[in-house]
Amino acid sequence: MKEKNFKLSPEFYDLQVDWNKRLDKERDFFIDIFNKNNIESVLDIGCGTGHHSQLFSGYAKEVIAADPSEEAIEFAREKVVKSSNVTLVKEGFEGLDKIPYGPFDLVTCLGNTIPILGNRRSIKQALKKMKNKLAKNGLAIVQFLNFNSDVMGKNSFYAPKMVEKNGKNYIFIKHFEYGKIKTRVDFIITVICEDKVEDFFVNSSYLCTLETGLFIKMARNAGFKSIELLGPGGKNVFNKKEDISLYALMRRQ
Repeated sequence: MKEKNFKLSPEFYDLQVDWNKRLDKERDFFIDIFNKNNIESVLDIGCGTGHHSQLFSGYAKEVIAADPSEEAIEFAREKVVKSSNVTLVKEGFEGLDKIPYGPFDLVTCLGNTIPILGNRRSIKQALKKMKNKLAKNGLAIVQFLNFNSDVMGKNSFYAPKMVEKNGKNYIFIKHFEYGKIKTRVDFIITVICEDKVEDFFVNSSYLCTLETGLFIKMARNAGFKSIELLGPGGKNVFNKKEDISLYALMRRQ
């Protein structure tokens, strides 16, 4: 069967993430963040299908969930976001300064969204816009992969994941090809029906290789004075040689 390139749809994106398992792992971390920082308002930029925004709605008075994809926003509205205190907005970083909301106690950018911007200039601009949307004592949280070359090499292939839906099996494989400036990520999806391969897709895109030292420099240049790095789940200090991903917690002062 011929390989096809395609845009990763919200449906496929949601299928390849076990959201119940992921949010269970992250819940305590975010509850602690909300409680310690008296957070009432949240901007979730790059919200995707809205699962984190829905989680945050249980702890904040107001959540603005923004994403540049109209398909993702509609998917979130129809299938994920149920809380009345979540406002879904079709907007990305380019128009972030134009949305009529804020400032916010918490601004989040999760799920490796920042490297997806693709280049250093766009990331620098995004960090400045995040900082400008923060309240004076606000907190920004950015989550992204650990682009240390050794860690990327050890985790170049993620274990295949199989999901059954509507009588079909979907097999998801994720592959990373590290580069000093850009890293390619391939989503490989096989659809099996009645023990036969019905379809085969490959979605490839390039991420900005955002190593932690570079990120810290960018964040400081954007105006963040305090930057703390935590490992997966937010439970421990980030280990550059071992952790597959990290959270960056940043403050204006």
